[in-house]
Amino acid sequence: MNSGFSARREIDFGRLLARSFENLWAIRMQVAAYLAVVAVFAFALPLLGEGITGGGGFALYLFGQYWLFQALLKTRGMLETPRLHLFAFFGLAFVLIWPIMFGLAALFLPGLFLVARWIAAPAFVVARGRGVFAAAGDSWQAVRGHTGKIAGAVVIMFLIVSAFGAMTGGINGALSGLDAYREAKPLDLIEAHIFPLLLLGLSVATYELLGPEDNMIEDVFG
Repeated sequence: MNSGFSARREIDFGRLLARSFENLWAIRMQVAAYLAVVAVFAFALPLLGEGITGGGGFALYLFGQYWLFQALLKTRGMLETPRLHLFAFFGLAFVLIWPIMFGLAALFLPGLFLVARWIAAPAFVVARGRGVFAAAGDSWQAVRGHTGKIAGAVVIMFLIVSAFGAMTGGINGALSGLDAYREAKPLDLIEAHIFPLLLLGLSVATYELLGPEDNMIEDVFG
């Protein structure tokens, strides 16, 4: 399938950030449901044991992410295939996580660079049914020339999550007297999911603004 990239496209940093947050607002009900499940899961963890926090918990996380990606792309009118591409989505996560984690652990900047260049890869999988390496390559090509802006957006989102963590730390302290809350700490688990949610919004914004020409909503409906 031809990805249909233009030779060069410019984006405004402010518009990129705004579109990322608009994306999450567009599926706010689904995001609220997702976080509600996360909170319930936090209270269930002490009963389920440590095993569920490993591979099983990661698989559930990827299912939830896929559902949100599909909901957002459908809402934005960019979902081109009704089929589920879970195998490619899961494969993408397992293939890309290792070089990204190595880059972050080594000098941070290499990992940030890889996050920026591959940010739109999940959207290419869900929207177009692209394979693991094809989606990674599509994202790499789409972001070329805009890596700094995407990386800057990632850093800002990380700072937002850090601020959220500082706020929830005080709430956790206030509620630590409740035994059930002290064991579950649902806000800690919710906080761990905020950054991936923000990156989801950025992923689809990048896909829309820098991806295939025929995905530009404003070109079609504007």
